[in-house]
Amino acid sequence: MNDGTDEYPVVITRKPVRNARMRVKSDGTVHITAPKGFDTTAFLAEKKDWITAHQAEMNRLAERHQTAADQMLLLGTEYTVREGSHCRTDHSEKVITAPNPVALRWHLTDEFRALIRESVYAHAEELGVSPGRCTIRMQKTRWGSCSSAGNLNFNLKLYALPTHLRDYVVVHELTHLNILNHSPAFWSAVGAYYPAYKQAEEELRTYWIGIERSHWWNALNK
Repeated sequence: MNDGTDEYPVVITRKPVRNARMRVKSDGTVHITAPKGFDTTAFLAEKKDWITAHQAEMNRLAERHQTAADQMLLLGTEYTVREGSHCRTDHSEKVITAPNPVALRWHLTDEFRALIRESVYAHAEELGVSPGRCTIRMQKTRWGSCSSAGNLNFNLKLYALPTHLRDYVVVHELTHLNILNHSPAFWSAVGAYYPAYKQAEEELRTYWIGIERSHWWNALNK
């Protein structure tokens, strides 16, 4: 349900929850999860200043990695996307050619598969772990995940990141092979191998917002 206001779009989901929850997504929309009969209008009025502050913060962070409609982030750099009969990535000219978003998604997935596997195998050997399957998907909320069976999933959006952040996500997920939670012990293990992990987490947040607002990265989700 979309109860947009003149100030900002609002998406309301009714669920059998005890308390209403609100969050501001990367694109600036306000999402409310609330029980049936809950007065969302009053809730919005009460949280107006909070919403405004969070949207301003999202906009500030988005400016760091904002791209034009004909561009998309790749390897931390702006690439121009052009229509063509065949898919091709020219890294020297920073130009991507594709006939449509579906073809572009498969093309980028094929390219990224080689990059992510190289990183996984290199860091797995250094960490002394043995990952299972390594798959690439378009994920809505995560950069990556690790199953209890040791299989790794990585978000295709990682292709948008500079190498050091992609490698950090790989290290993060490989560490989950030993510790399947985000306990102090997990972060200690990550920090022992990647001391600047807190800075990396902050950088990932700003990139995520920029990617979420990117025309072409959004087109790959459809």
